[in-house]
Amino acid sequence: MTHDEPVIRRPAKPGDKAGRRPSVYVYGAVGAAVAVIVVAVLLIVPGGNDGVVDPSWLDDAASGKVVYCSGEDVSGSQQRSVADFNTSPEHGTAHAVLADDIPPKADRQRAEYLKRIRSHDCDVVYLDVIYTPEFASTDLLYDVTPYLQRDDLASSFDSKMITTATYGGKLWGVPKQLDAGLLYYRRDKVRRAPPTWSALVEAARPGRGELPGLRLQLDAYEGLTVTFLELAYAAGADPIVSDDGKTANLDQDATRKALELLHHAIAIRAVPRSVTRLTEENSLKLFSLGRARFLRGWPYVEARLKADAEHAVQTDSPSAQARRNTVYNLGVEALPPWTEGGRRVAILGGHNLVIPRTAKNPEGALHLIRFLTSEQQILRDAKEASLAPVLPDLRDRSAVRASPALMSVQDNDLRLRPAIASYWRVSRAISTALRRILSSGQGNDTLPGELQDLQVDVQRELDRQ
Repeated sequence: MTHDEPVIRRPAKPGDKAGRRPSVYVYGAVGAAVAVIVVAVLLIVPGGNDGVVDPSWLDDAASGKVVYCSGEDVSGSQQRSVADFNTSPEHGTAHAVLADDIPPKADRQRAEYLKRIRSHDCDVVYLDVIYTPEFASTDLLYDVTPYLQRDDLASSFDSKMITTATYGGKLWGVPKQLDAGLLYYRRDKVRRAPPTWSALVEAARPGRGELPGLRLQLDAYEGLTVTFLELAYAAGADPIVSDDGKTANLDQDATRKALELLHHAIAIRAVPRSVTRLTEENSLKLFSLGRARFLRGWPYVEARLKADAEHAVQTDSPSAQARRNTVYNLGVEALPPWTEGGRRVAILGGHNLVIPRTAKNPEGALHLIRFLTSEQQILRDAKEASLAPVLPDLRDRSAVRASPALMSVQDNDLRLRPAIASYWRVSRAISTALRRILSSGQGNDTLPGELQDLQVDVQRELDRQ
Protein backbone atom coordinates (compact mmCIF):
# COMPACT_ATOMS: atom_id res chain seq x y z
CA MET A 1 0.00 0.00 0.00
CA THR A 2 1.39 3.40 -0.91
CA HIS A 3 1.02 6.39 1.37
CA ASP A 4 1.40 9.28 -1.05
CA GLU A 5 -1.82 9.01 -3.03
CA PRO A 6 -3.50 12.30 -4.00
CA VAL A 7 -6.81 13.39 -2.54
CA ILE A 8 -9.65 11.57 -4.28
CA ARG A 9 -12.43 13.54 -6.01
CA ARG A 10 -15.99 12.35 -5.75
CA PRO A 11 -17.83 11.62 -9.01
CA ALA A 12 -21.04 13.40 -9.92
CA LYS A 13 -24.21 12.15 -8.25
CA PRO A 14 -27.39 11.48 -10.25
CA GLY A 15 -28.95 14.64 -8.81
CA ASP A 16 -26.08 16.95 -9.73
CA LYS A 17 -26.77 19.73 -12.17
CA ALA A 18 -26.07 18.60 -15.72
CA GLY A 19 -22.65 19.54 -16.99
CA ARG A 20 -21.38 20.70 -13.58
CA ARG A 21 -17.95 19.41 -12.69
CA PRO A 22 -17.87 17.29 -9.51
CA SER A 23 -16.44 19.14 -6.57
CA VAL A 24 -13.09 18.47 -4.96
CA TYR A 25 -12.87 17.72 -1.26
CA VAL A 26 -11.22 20.74 0.35
CA TYR A 27 -10.09 20.67 3.92
CA GLY A 28 -9.03 23.53 6.14
CA ALA A 29 -6.19 23.43 8.58
CA VAL A 30 -8.55 22.68 11.46
CA GLY A 31 -9.79 19.55 9.69
CA ALA A 32 -6.40 18.27 8.59
CA ALA A 33 -6.50 15.27 10.90
CA VAL A 34 -9.94 14.34 9.65
CA ALA A 35 -8.70 14.63 6.05
CA VAL A 36 -5.92 12.15 6.72
CA ILE A 37 -8.37 9.65 8.15
CA VAL A 38 -10.80 10.04 5.24
CA VAL A 39 -8.09 9.63 2.62
CA ALA A 40 -6.71 6.59 4.44
CA VAL A 41 -10.13 4.95 4.43
CA LEU A 42 -10.56 5.63 0.71
CA LEU A 43 -7.20 4.05 0.01
CA ILE A 44 -7.86 0.97 2.10
CA VAL A 45 -11.35 0.21 0.84
CA PRO A 46 -11.27 -0.45 -2.94
CA GLY A 47 -14.31 0.59 -4.89
CA GLY A 48 -15.85 2.76 -2.21
CA ASN A 49 -19.08 4.60 -2.90
CA ASP A 50 -17.16 7.61 -4.18
CA GLY A 51 -15.31 5.55 -6.75
CA VAL A 52 -18.14 4.19 -8.88
CA VAL A 53 -19.02 5.49 -12.33
CA ASP A 54 -22.55 6.66 -12.90
CA PRO A 55 -23.96 5.62 -16.31
CA SER A 56 -26.09 8.77 -16.26
CA TRP A 57 -22.91 10.69 -17.05
CA LEU A 58 -23.54 9.55 -20.62
CA ASP A 59 -26.95 11.22 -20.73
CA ASP A 60 -25.37 14.65 -21.11
CA ALA A 61 -22.81 15.82 -23.65
CA ALA A 62 -19.20 15.58 -22.49
CA SER A 63 -16.99 18.61 -22.02
CA GLY A 64 -13.41 19.47 -21.21
CA LYS A 65 -10.12 17.77 -22.02
CA VAL A 66 -9.87 13.98 -21.77
CA VAL A 67 -6.31 12.63 -21.57
CA TYR A 68 -5.94 9.12 -23.01
CA CYS A 69 -2.72 7.49 -21.76
CA SER A 70 -1.32 4.64 -23.83
CA GLY A 71 1.80 2.90 -24.97
CA GLU A 72 3.34 3.90 -28.28
CA ASP A 73 0.69 4.12 -31.02
CA VAL A 74 2.74 2.20 -33.60
CA SER A 75 -0.11 1.74 -36.09
CA GLY A 76 -1.65 5.18 -35.63
CA SER A 77 -5.04 3.59 -34.92
CA GLN A 78 -5.42 5.25 -31.53
CA GLN A 79 -4.60 8.68 -32.91
CA ARG A 80 -7.22 8.20 -35.61
CA SER A 81 -9.80 7.12 -33.03
CA VAL A 82 -9.09 10.20 -30.94
CA ALA A 83 -9.45 12.41 -34.02
CA ASP A 84 -12.80 10.76 -34.78
CA PHE A 85 -13.99 11.35 -31.24
CA ASN A 86 -13.04 15.01 -31.40
CA THR A 87 -14.95 15.57 -34.65
CA SER A 88 -18.06 13.66 -33.60
CA PRO A 89 -20.86 16.07 -32.64
CA GLU A 90 -22.51 13.60 -30.28
CA HIS A 91 -19.70 14.05 -27.74
CA GLY A 92 -20.32 17.73 -27.13
CA THR A 93 -17.31 19.92 -26.50
CA ALA A 94 -15.08 17.23 -25.03
CA HIS A 95 -11.60 17.14 -26.55
CA ALA A 96 -9.49 13.99 -26.25
CA VAL A 97 -5.70 14.10 -26.19
CA LEU A 98 -3.57 10.99 -26.77
CA ALA A 99 -0.53 10.66 -24.51
CA ASP A 100 1.20 7.71 -26.18
CA ASP A 101 4.72 8.22 -24.89
CA ILE A 102 4.44 5.36 -22.39
CA PRO A 103 7.26 2.73 -22.67
CA PRO A 104 6.34 -0.30 -24.83
CA LYS A 105 7.28 -3.03 -22.34
CA ALA A 106 4.51 -3.98 -19.92
CA ASP A 107 6.91 -3.95 -16.96
CA ARG A 108 7.98 -0.35 -17.55
CA GLN A 109 4.43 0.70 -18.43
CA ARG A 110 3.27 -0.27 -14.97
CA ALA A 111 5.71 2.10 -13.25
CA GLU A 112 4.94 4.94 -15.66
CA TYR A 113 1.18 4.55 -15.30
CA LEU A 114 1.46 4.58 -11.50
CA LYS A 115 3.49 7.78 -11.70
CA ARG A 116 1.04 9.52 -14.02
CA ILE A 117 -2.06 8.37 -12.18
CA ARG A 118 -0.69 9.78 -8.94
CA SER A 119 0.02 13.04 -10.76
CA HIS A 120 -3.57 13.34 -12.05
CA ASP A 121 -2.23 13.08 -15.62
CA CYS A 122 -4.60 10.45 -17.10
CA ASP A 123 -8.36 10.31 -17.54
CA VAL A 124 -8.34 7.00 -19.44
CA VAL A 125 -5.56 4.38 -19.35
CA TYR A 126 -4.97 1.65 -21.94
CA LEU A 127 -3.99 -0.83 -19.24
CA ASP A 128 -2.43 -4.23 -19.85
CA VAL A 129 -4.80 -6.91 -18.56
CA ILE A 130 -2.25 -8.21 -16.06
CA TYR A 131 -2.33 -5.00 -14.01
CA THR A 132 -6.07 -4.58 -13.56
CA PRO A 133 -6.21 -6.61 -10.29
CA GLU A 134 -3.29 -4.72 -8.76
CA PHE A 135 -4.58 -1.27 -9.68
CA ALA A 136 -8.08 -2.16 -8.48
CA SER A 137 -6.83 -3.61 -5.18
CA THR A 138 -4.94 -0.41 -4.36
CA ASP A 139 -7.99 1.78 -5.02
CA LEU A 140 -6.55 3.45 -8.11
CA LEU A 141 -9.52 2.80 -10.41
CA TYR A 142 -13.17 3.65 -10.76
CA ASP A 143 -15.58 0.73 -10.46
CA VAL A 144 -17.24 0.52 -13.90
CA THR A 145 -19.65 -2.27 -12.96
CA PRO A 146 -22.78 -0.08 -13.31
CA TYR A 147 -21.78 0.88 -16.86
CA LEU A 148 -21.14 -2.69 -17.98
CA GLN A 149 -24.28 -3.96 -16.29
CA ARG A 150 -26.51 -1.41 -17.98
CA ASP A 151 -28.32 -3.09 -20.87
CA ASP A 152 -26.22 -6.21 -20.11
CA LEU A 153 -23.31 -4.60 -21.95
CA ALA A 154 -20.75 -6.96 -20.38
CA SER A 155 -22.23 -9.94 -22.25
CA SER A 156 -21.29 -8.39 -25.59
CA PHE A 157 -17.57 -8.64 -24.79
CA ASP A 158 -15.34 -11.72 -24.90
CA SER A 159 -16.00 -13.57 -21.64
CA LYS A 160 -12.33 -14.17 -20.87
CA MET A 161 -11.53 -10.51 -21.43
CA ILE A 162 -14.31 -9.63 -18.99
CA THR A 163 -12.62 -11.99 -16.52
CA THR A 164 -9.40 -9.96 -16.81
CA ALA A 165 -11.36 -6.82 -15.86
CA THR A 166 -12.90 -8.49 -12.81
CA TYR A 167 -11.49 -8.29 -9.30
CA GLY A 168 -13.27 -8.75 -5.98
CA GLY A 169 -16.58 -9.35 -7.74
CA LYS A 170 -16.51 -5.95 -9.48
CA LEU A 171 -15.56 -4.76 -12.95
CA TRP A 172 -12.76 -2.23 -13.16
CA GLY A 173 -12.17 -1.84 -16.89
CA VAL A 174 -13.83 -2.11 -20.30
CA PRO A 175 -12.12 -4.52 -22.74
CA LYS A 176 -10.58 -2.79 -25.74
CA GLN A 177 -8.20 -5.22 -27.45
CA LEU A 178 -7.50 -8.95 -27.22
CA ASP A 179 -4.05 -10.43 -27.78
CA ALA A 180 -2.66 -13.93 -28.29
CA GLY A 181 0.63 -15.36 -29.49
CA LEU A 182 0.95 -16.54 -33.09
CA LEU A 183 3.57 -18.32 -35.17
CA TYR A 184 4.72 -16.38 -38.22
CA TYR A 185 6.84 -18.16 -40.82
CA ARG A 186 8.37 -17.72 -44.26
CA ARG A 187 6.55 -19.89 -46.81
CA ASP A 188 9.47 -19.58 -49.22
CA LYS A 189 11.80 -21.15 -46.64
CA VAL A 190 9.55 -23.86 -45.14
CA ARG A 191 6.79 -25.79 -46.88
CA ARG A 192 4.43 -25.64 -43.90
CA ALA A 193 4.39 -24.67 -40.27
CA PRO A 194 5.85 -27.38 -38.00
CA PRO A 195 3.14 -29.50 -36.32
CA THR A 196 4.58 -29.36 -32.77
CA TRP A 197 6.81 -27.18 -30.62
CA SER A 198 9.65 -29.70 -30.73
CA ALA A 199 9.36 -29.94 -34.52
CA LEU A 200 9.49 -26.14 -34.68
CA VAL A 201 12.73 -26.06 -32.70
CA GLU A 202 14.28 -28.70 -34.98
CA ALA A 203 13.11 -26.85 -38.11
CA ALA A 204 14.77 -23.71 -36.77
CA ARG A 205 18.15 -25.43 -36.33
CA PRO A 206 20.55 -23.52 -38.62
CA GLY A 207 22.50 -25.18 -41.39
CA ARG A 208 26.09 -24.37 -42.20
CA GLY A 209 26.48 -20.61 -42.55
CA GLU A 210 22.86 -19.93 -41.54
CA LEU A 211 21.47 -17.82 -38.72
CA PRO A 212 19.23 -19.32 -36.00
CA GLY A 213 15.79 -19.77 -37.52
CA LEU A 214 13.46 -18.90 -34.61
CA ARG A 215 12.87 -15.69 -32.68
CA LEU A 216 11.11 -15.81 -29.30
CA GLN A 217 10.57 -13.21 -26.58
CA LEU A 218 13.01 -14.43 -23.93
CA ASP A 219 14.39 -11.18 -22.53
CA ALA A 220 13.90 -10.77 -18.77
CA TYR A 221 10.47 -9.14 -18.82
CA GLU A 222 6.83 -10.22 -19.06
CA GLY A 223 7.42 -11.60 -22.56
CA LEU A 224 9.66 -14.35 -21.16
CA THR A 225 7.06 -15.33 -18.59
CA VAL A 226 4.40 -15.51 -21.31
CA THR A 227 6.52 -17.66 -23.64
CA PHE A 228 7.38 -20.02 -20.78
CA LEU A 229 3.72 -20.35 -19.76
CA GLU A 230 2.63 -20.98 -23.36
CA LEU A 231 5.04 -23.89 -23.56
CA ALA A 232 4.22 -25.22 -20.09
CA TYR A 233 0.45 -25.11 -20.59
CA ALA A 234 0.79 -26.68 -24.02
CA ALA A 235 2.72 -29.49 -22.34
CA GLY A 236 -0.18 -29.98 -19.90
CA ALA A 237 0.84 -27.95 -16.87
CA ASP A 238 -1.64 -27.10 -14.16
CA PRO A 239 -2.02 -23.40 -13.25
CA ILE A 240 1.22 -22.07 -11.78
CA VAL A 241 -0.68 -20.34 -8.97
CA SER A 242 -3.70 -21.78 -7.17
CA ASP A 243 -7.12 -20.29 -7.83
CA ASP A 244 -7.11 -18.52 -4.47
CA GLY A 245 -3.75 -16.93 -5.30
CA LYS A 246 -2.02 -18.35 -2.22
CA THR A 247 0.00 -21.34 -3.43
CA ALA A 248 2.77 -21.54 -6.03
CA ASN A 249 2.85 -24.52 -8.36
CA LEU A 250 5.93 -24.09 -10.56
CA ASP A 251 7.57 -27.42 -9.85
CA GLN A 252 5.75 -29.72 -12.31
CA ASP A 253 6.79 -32.19 -14.99
CA ALA A 254 5.23 -29.98 -17.69
CA THR A 255 7.08 -26.84 -16.61
CA ARG A 256 10.31 -28.84 -16.58
CA LYS A 257 9.60 -30.04 -20.13
CA ALA A 258 9.01 -26.45 -21.23
CA LEU A 259 12.30 -25.34 -19.72
CA GLU A 260 14.13 -28.30 -21.26
CA LEU A 261 12.82 -27.36 -24.70
CA LEU A 262 14.04 -23.78 -24.31
CA HIS A 263 17.42 -25.10 -23.12
CA HIS A 264 17.58 -27.39 -26.16
CA ALA A 265 16.63 -24.58 -28.55
CA ILE A 266 19.54 -22.49 -27.30
CA ALA A 267 21.94 -25.46 -27.30
CA ILE A 268 21.33 -26.29 -30.98
CA ARG A 269 21.19 -22.59 -31.94
CA ALA A 270 17.57 -22.77 -33.09
CA VAL A 271 17.40 -19.44 -31.28
CA PRO A 272 20.39 -17.12 -30.82
CA ARG A 273 22.49 -17.62 -27.73
CA SER A 274 21.86 -13.93 -27.08
CA VAL A 275 18.08 -14.56 -27.10
CA THR A 276 17.74 -13.57 -23.43
CA ARG A 277 18.94 -10.08 -24.37
CA LEU A 278 16.98 -9.55 -27.60
CA THR A 279 14.03 -7.19 -27.47
CA GLU A 280 10.70 -7.91 -29.14
CA GLU A 281 11.31 -5.07 -31.59
CA ASN A 282 14.73 -6.44 -32.53
CA SER A 283 13.28 -9.91 -33.18
CA LEU A 284 10.57 -8.43 -35.41
CA LYS A 285 13.12 -6.46 -37.40
CA LEU A 286 15.31 -9.51 -38.02
CA PHE A 287 12.32 -11.53 -39.18
CA SER A 288 11.15 -8.72 -41.49
CA LEU A 289 14.59 -8.66 -43.11
CA GLY A 290 14.45 -12.40 -43.81
CA ARG A 291 17.07 -13.30 -41.22
CA ALA A 292 14.83 -15.82 -39.44
CA ARG A 293 12.33 -18.39 -40.68
CA PHE A 294 9.99 -18.29 -37.70
CA LEU A 295 8.75 -15.65 -35.28
CA ARG A 296 6.55 -16.00 -32.22
CA GLY A 297 4.67 -12.68 -32.34
CA TRP A 298 1.40 -10.90 -31.62
CA PRO A 299 -1.40 -10.19 -34.16
CA TYR A 300 -0.20 -6.59 -34.70
CA VAL A 301 2.90 -8.03 -36.41
CA GLU A 302 0.89 -8.73 -39.56
CA ALA A 303 -0.16 -5.09 -39.98
CA ARG A 304 3.28 -3.84 -38.94
CA LEU A 305 5.08 -5.95 -41.57
CA LYS A 306 2.69 -4.75 -44.29
CA ALA A 307 3.09 -1.12 -43.24
CA ASP A 308 6.89 -1.40 -43.27
CA ALA A 309 6.80 -2.99 -46.72
CA GLU A 310 4.52 -0.27 -48.10
CA HIS A 311 6.76 2.40 -46.63
CA ALA A 312 9.73 0.83 -48.41
CA VAL A 313 8.00 0.51 -51.78
CA GLN A 314 9.65 3.66 -53.14
CA THR A 315 13.17 2.32 -52.71
CA ASP A 316 15.11 -0.56 -54.23
CA SER A 317 17.49 -0.99 -51.31
CA PRO A 318 18.23 -4.58 -50.20
CA SER A 319 16.41 -4.05 -46.90
CA ALA A 320 13.30 -2.72 -48.64
CA GLN A 321 13.26 -5.68 -51.01
CA ALA A 322 13.68 -8.06 -48.07
CA ARG A 323 10.70 -6.54 -46.28
CA ARG A 324 8.53 -6.88 -49.39
CA ASN A 325 9.61 -10.51 -49.78
CA THR A 326 8.68 -11.23 -46.18
CA VAL A 327 5.15 -9.87 -46.65
CA TYR A 328 4.72 -11.68 -49.97
CA ASN A 329 5.77 -15.01 -48.41
CA LEU A 330 4.22 -14.51 -44.98
CA GLY A 331 2.46 -17.41 -43.31
CA VAL A 332 0.79 -17.34 -39.91
CA GLU A 333 -0.90 -19.91 -37.69
CA ALA A 334 -1.91 -20.39 -34.08
CA LEU A 335 0.96 -21.52 -31.86
CA PRO A 336 1.85 -25.20 -32.34
CA PRO A 337 0.67 -27.88 -29.89
CA TRP A 338 3.01 -29.88 -27.71
CA THR A 339 2.06 -33.13 -29.42
CA GLU A 340 0.62 -33.44 -32.93
CA GLY A 341 -3.12 -32.92 -32.87
CA GLY A 342 -3.03 -31.45 -29.36
CA ARG A 343 -4.21 -28.10 -28.04
CA ARG A 344 -2.74 -24.92 -29.48
CA VAL A 345 -2.24 -22.91 -26.31
CA ALA A 346 -1.64 -19.18 -26.07
CA ILE A 347 -1.67 -16.83 -23.11
CA LEU A 348 -4.50 -14.31 -23.26
CA GLY A 349 -3.16 -10.80 -23.51
CA GLY A 350 -4.70 -7.48 -24.35
CA HIS A 351 -5.81 -4.22 -22.80
CA ASN A 352 -8.68 -2.84 -20.78
CA LEU A 353 -9.67 0.82 -20.71
CA VAL A 354 -9.74 2.04 -17.11
CA ILE A 355 -10.55 5.33 -15.40
CA PRO A 356 -8.13 6.34 -12.62
CA ARG A 357 -9.63 7.63 -9.38
CA THR A 358 -7.44 10.71 -9.92
CA ALA A 359 -8.97 11.48 -13.33
CA LYS A 360 -9.73 15.16 -13.73
CA ASN A 361 -12.59 14.40 -16.12
CA PRO A 362 -14.14 10.99 -15.31
CA GLU A 363 -17.39 11.86 -17.09
CA GLY A 364 -15.53 12.68 -20.30
CA ALA A 365 -13.48 9.51 -19.80
CA LEU A 366 -16.61 7.37 -19.81
CA HIS A 367 -17.78 9.05 -23.02
CA LEU A 368 -14.40 8.33 -24.64
CA ILE A 369 -14.42 4.69 -23.49
CA ARG A 370 -17.89 4.14 -24.95
CA PHE A 371 -16.67 5.57 -28.26
CA LEU A 372 -13.38 3.61 -28.33
CA THR A 373 -15.18 0.31 -27.70
CA SER A 374 -17.85 0.87 -30.32
CA GLU A 375 -18.16 -1.62 -33.18
CA GLN A 376 -16.92 0.93 -35.70
CA GLN A 377 -13.69 1.66 -33.84
CA ILE A 378 -12.92 -1.96 -32.98
CA LEU A 379 -13.48 -3.01 -36.61
CA ARG A 380 -11.12 -0.31 -37.81
CA ASP A 381 -8.50 -1.45 -35.32
CA ALA A 382 -8.85 -4.93 -36.83
CA LYS A 383 -8.62 -3.72 -40.41
CA GLU A 384 -5.81 -1.18 -40.06
CA ALA A 385 -3.76 -2.56 -37.17
CA SER A 386 -4.68 -6.29 -37.03
CA LEU A 387 -5.82 -5.94 -33.43
CA ALA A 388 -8.08 -8.80 -32.37
CA PRO A 389 -11.66 -7.73 -31.56
CA VAL A 390 -12.99 -8.04 -28.04
CA LEU A 391 -16.54 -8.24 -29.42
CA PRO A 392 -17.18 -11.84 -30.54
CA ASP A 393 -20.01 -10.76 -32.86
CA LEU A 394 -17.46 -8.98 -35.04
CA ARG A 395 -15.25 -12.00 -35.73
CA ASP A 396 -17.15 -12.98 -38.86
CA ARG A 397 -16.93 -9.52 -40.40
CA SER A 398 -14.90 -9.06 -43.57
CA ALA A 399 -12.32 -6.85 -41.83
CA VAL A 400 -11.46 -9.76 -39.55
CA ARG A 401 -11.79 -12.58 -42.07
CA ALA A 402 -9.39 -10.77 -44.40
CA SER A 403 -6.64 -11.06 -41.79
CA PRO A 404 -4.92 -14.47 -41.48
CA ALA A 405 -3.48 -13.37 -38.14
CA LEU A 406 -6.85 -12.49 -36.62
CA MET A 407 -8.42 -15.68 -37.91
CA SER A 408 -5.53 -17.67 -36.42
CA VAL A 409 -6.07 -16.08 -33.01
CA GLN A 410 -9.38 -17.93 -32.85
CA ASP A 411 -7.60 -21.29 -33.20
CA ASN A 412 -5.74 -20.83 -29.91
CA ASP A 413 -6.85 -22.22 -26.57
CA LEU A 414 -6.48 -19.00 -24.58
CA ARG A 415 -5.21 -19.40 -21.02
CA LEU A 416 -5.30 -16.76 -18.31
CA ARG A 417 -2.43 -15.61 -16.15
CA PRO A 418 -3.02 -15.50 -12.36
CA ALA A 419 -5.59 -12.79 -11.54
CA ILE A 420 -3.80 -11.60 -8.42
CA ALA A 421 -2.69 -8.18 -7.26
CA SER A 422 0.91 -9.34 -6.88
CA TYR A 423 1.20 -10.80 -10.38
CA TRP A 424 3.86 -8.29 -11.44
CA ARG A 425 6.13 -9.51 -8.63
CA VAL A 426 5.43 -13.15 -9.48
CA SER A 427 6.23 -12.54 -13.14
CA ARG A 428 9.39 -10.63 -12.26
CA ALA A 429 10.58 -13.54 -10.11
CA ILE A 430 9.87 -15.99 -12.94
CA SER A 431 11.43 -14.00 -15.77
CA THR A 432 14.52 -13.06 -13.74
CA ALA A 433 15.15 -16.68 -12.72
CA LEU A 434 14.49 -18.07 -16.19
CA ARG A 435 16.84 -15.60 -17.84
CA ARG A 436 19.58 -16.62 -15.42
CA ILE A 437 18.88 -20.32 -15.99
CA LEU A 438 18.79 -20.04 -19.78
CA SER A 439 21.91 -17.88 -19.89
CA SER A 440 23.94 -20.16 -17.63
CA GLY A 441 24.71 -22.79 -20.25
CA GLN A 442 24.21 -25.57 -17.68
CA GLY A 443 22.70 -28.89 -18.62
CA ASN A 444 19.17 -30.17 -18.08
CA ASP A 445 20.24 -32.13 -14.98
CA THR A 446 20.19 -28.88 -12.97
CA LEU A 447 16.62 -27.93 -13.95
CA PRO A 448 14.73 -29.86 -11.22
CA GLY A 449 16.63 -27.99 -8.54
CA GLU A 450 16.21 -24.68 -10.37
CA LEU A 451 12.45 -25.16 -10.58
CA GLN A 452 12.25 -25.99 -6.88
CA ASP A 453 14.14 -22.79 -6.10
CA LEU A 454 11.84 -20.84 -8.42
CA GLN A 455 8.78 -22.22 -6.68
CA VAL A 456 10.19 -21.05 -3.34
CA ASP A 457 10.77 -17.57 -4.80
CA VAL A 458 7.24 -17.32 -6.21
CA GLN A 459 5.71 -18.61 -2.97
CA ARG A 460 7.61 -15.90 -1.11
CA GLU A 461 6.04 -13.26 -3.38
CA LEU A 462 2.57 -14.72 -2.85
CA ASP A 463 3.05 -14.69 0.91
CA ARG A 464 3.73 -10.94 0.75
CA GLN A 465 0.18 -10.20 -0.48
